[in-house]
Amino acid sequence: MYVKFNIKLIRYNYKMDNTFESLLQVYLAQVDSAMKVSDLLAKHDNSEEITVDHLIGGLVYRLMVSMTNEEVDASISVAKQIMEKLDDSDSCSESEYDEIDEIYESTDFGTRKVIKPVCNCEICSKLRVCLINYSTHECADPLAQRFKDSIDHTCEQHKIYI
Repeated sequence: MYVKFNIKLIRYNYKMDNTFESLLQVYLAQVDSAMKVSDLLAKHDNSEEITVDHLIGGLVYRLMVSMTNEEVDASISVAKQIMEKLDDSDSCSESEYDEIDEIYESTDFGTRKVIKPVCNCEICSKLRVCLINYSTHECADPLAQRFKDSIDHTCEQHKIYI
């Protein structure tokens, strides 16, 4: 899944205060952790690449299963590194984002349900439960709700249901 935002542009346009920067860092940390889960799901599926189902699974898992303190520390560290690198590098131009959007929006995954993992490890087992309970999941805070809304929007846009 493609997360569309240009952090550097956001930071300068809104003259980001510490609260907004912290929220962005937490969001990036969530996505980083979700990608780690997605990678693990792909490995347990003996897949050579991370598929859409692995990505959605990682995002759903991370939304519904709290990170350990160690996972939080590691993911926040990665998020800080990403934000520092963005400060030091040139960002994508708007036309480059438009090209990415065109490719992304024209991708057709077909109408289908997310494929659940079959592995019986702790993470894959928990993910199966999360996927079953996803539609009734109530978020505890506004940031988690935004995370869920982005999953819902992307799935709806690509006709994939959980």
